Amino acid sequence: MSDLQLGLLAIGVAVVAGVIAYNRWQETRVRRRTEGAFAGRHEDALLRGGPTGAEVAPSPRVPAVEPAPIDRAIEHTLVVDVPPAPQGEAAVPLAAAGLDPAVDYIVELDCARPVSGADLARHAQALVDEGLVRPVHWEGYDEARALWRPLAPEVDYPRVRVGIQLTNRAGPLGEDDLVAFCGDVQEVALAIAAQADFPDTDEGLARAQDLDRFCSAVDVQIGLSVIGSESHAFSGSKLRSLAESAGMTIGRDGRFHRQAEDGSELFALSNLEPMPFHAETMKTLQTRGVTALFDVPRVSASPSAFRRFIDFAHQLEQALGGVLVDDNRKPIGQAALEAIGQQLESIHRTMAARGIPAGGPLALRLFS
Repeated sequence: MSDLQLGLLAIGVAVVAGVIAYNRWQETRVRRRTEGAFAGRHEDALLRGGPTGAEVAPSPRVPAVEPAPIDRAIEHTLVVDVPPAPQGEAAVPLAAAGLDPAVDYIVELDCARPVSGADLARHAQALVDEGLVRPVHWEGYDEARALWRPLAPEVDYPRVRVGIQLTNRAGPLGEDDLVAFCGDVQEVALAIAAQADFPDTDEGLARAQDLDRFCSAVDVQIGLSVIGSESHAFSGSKLRSLAESAGMTIGRDGRFHRQAEDGSELFALSNLEPMPFHAETMKTLQTRGVTALFDVPRVSASPSAFRRFIDFAHQLEQALGGVLVDDNRKPIGQAALEAIGQQLESIHRTMAARGIPAGGPLALRLFS
């Protein structure tokens, strides 16, 4: 066989391989969108104490269901103050990025010529349209400061990088999502004449599984309920007054939230009955129970934070004339609460040892 024939054969093999790879990506993309259109939301069991109220169990890593259905957009951070998209086009959500190899699968793009943040936003719209269920973040390299920073529309970047989060409370990054992500990033790379450096995908999926196992082991939520009786219901007006006097504000998720001085959440208050809390209906609402919620990995590892949560639960109990109970509707005592606090210390140590301290930026990303 001549050199020309061998060369043509090699080119043919490469073309066929490319077509097969492209078809696989397109099939994955269609399957993901079809599954996404019909996928239901799963119940996130709020695991509190056992019969004594002293046992703390990890929550299953499934999508959380809020008391009321709300629009929950997946975070795709890209550019600050990007120019408005042309009419008929969707705008890329804006926020500051924060890629970290510990929690992201990161692809670097080496641009043949510098590309502006605004141009990149337009090309990267495909990743938003893809409907990925894991957060995606973009960053550009600041050569003057030798660090990666959130993209700005007016800045030209010779190097950019994009990462998809390895896990969150919806579970670990799966092969279909990763294939779709890589396919879209390759399209962006072609559009901006950049060379994309893709890390090993099998290793990325293995890291996602490992990180998810760690998160599952420390993903604990504590709930303490105050209940009334058949003849003693709590009025929405009084509940709102108590919540607001404790510094809480009502959220779109139908819960009251108490934030710390740094803006992080300390605890929340939800209705024990199916009706969520809304400002417009609080005056007429009647309920026989409320639940104070403490999301362990999302709250700073401070004994005072848990103490403030317990104090608030006791304040509700006294002000409402109800009974503080555990998940089995049995009264919970001080000894059981102190035992829970001791278990939280172990969780905090485990998270700190992993480099993901409770309430820190990485924890807030992972436990969402």
